[in-house]
Amino acid sequence: MSSLTRSAVFASIAILLAFILQLIWAPTTTLEYVVEGVAGLVSKRPSTSRIDTHIHVLTPSYIKALDESGGDPSGWVTPSWTLEGCVRFCDTIGASFSVLSVTAPGPAILGPTENGRKLARTLNEEVWDVCQQRPGRFGFFASLPDFNDIEGTLEEIRHVFEVEKKANGVVIMSSYGDRLAGDDAFRPIWKELNKYSALVFLHPGHINVTPEKISGFLPQPVIDYPIATTRAAMSLLVSGIMSEYTQLEIILSHAGGAFPMLAARGIGALLEPTLAQKSNASMIQAKLAANRFWYDLAISTSEAQLKALLATASSSNILYGSDFPYAPRPGIYTGLLQYSRFSSSPEGKKIGPTQLHKNAKRLLKKHAPERGFLPKPDGAESEPYEPEFGLEDSNEAERAREQLERP
Repeated sequence: MSSLTRSAVFASIAILLAFILQLIWAPTTTLEYVVEGVAGLVSKRPSTSRIDTHIHVLTPSYIKALDESGGDPSGWVTPSWTLEGCVRFCDTIGASFSVLSVTAPGPAILGPTENGRKLARTLNEEVWDVCQQRPGRFGFFASLPDFNDIEGTLEEIRHVFEVEKKANGVVIMSSYGDRLAGDDAFRPIWKELNKYSALVFLHPGHINVTPEKISGFLPQPVIDYPIATTRAAMSLLVSGIMSEYTQLEIILSHAGGAFPMLAARGIGALLEPTLAQKSNASMIQAKLAANRFWYDLAISTSEAQLKALLATASSSNILYGSDFPYAPRPGIYTGLLQYSRFSSSPEGKKIGPTQLHKNAKRLLKKHAPERGFLPKPDGAESEPYEPEFGLEDSNEAERAREQLERP
């Protein structure tokens, strides 16, 4: 064997050993990608169906609580919700699995009270009933009481994860009263969630600002909700909660609001000595912790939003979300078409439908409930399916489905 041949052989062996060592020391998610990639070589065409992690449900108890409290404090009109309408919508956007949640303010509409505790328990029972009516089609994020009722919230967390074991995670709000989600007063709640390695869906809620509505009429969900999410995300970082409780995974609504655009600014501010002294996390710790955030695309599919998100977040931490039924359906369908066009571009292919499907499946499997529901295996998804209640008449939705289903 010539010296040149021996060098080539040794180089090949070195590359192989380096790859093996990389696998050995790789994080779990990297190993999962390798397994998924190998499985993909022998499987059928990868699924392009949507797994919707941001979709809401309105139950009788929640509608009653809203009505008795004078309506949604955000100023948004409360939409109607039926199981038939929800299933038809899911089929229209090509969603094979959806994780239902009760939106803001949730049980906190009754404040940190005994009635708030009871409402949280009732809502979770009602949403589970919906899931059981279509087994394998829906999962859910369990609701929790107002965080200012710390003991009540801890009790419900234990009930969700130790007794019921049905929820895919929990839904929380960006703030409770005058405290952001990452307020130090709520540390016992985050410690308990970390104990169960909880998947947390963080949804924006009403904030106390003056004027409450822009120009006196624009409801807070339009502009203020994305800002509320941004504030909550930063509070979780500078409080040190995300750095300390490493078993937590948090989904930020609406592509993180303004967080992708402001993350570097907010985290970079911790270089300033007086701010660094007050923060419970260093700039490096905050930056590392921010990598554990997940992002859904609910009402956030413009090219500018998607480019900003990809500049901040890993493509493996992005999920699909619709925000049904609060977002107007024509807007959802137009947004889906926007996403389908962007995902077919060279820059957007990294968050194509197959990638988002894999992301959601991996995340939900990691936090699989003992008695709850998960998306079907990819092989089962390829079986013929006839929409139960037909599809809504929408040219945008039809064009988006066709584009997203292309190999």
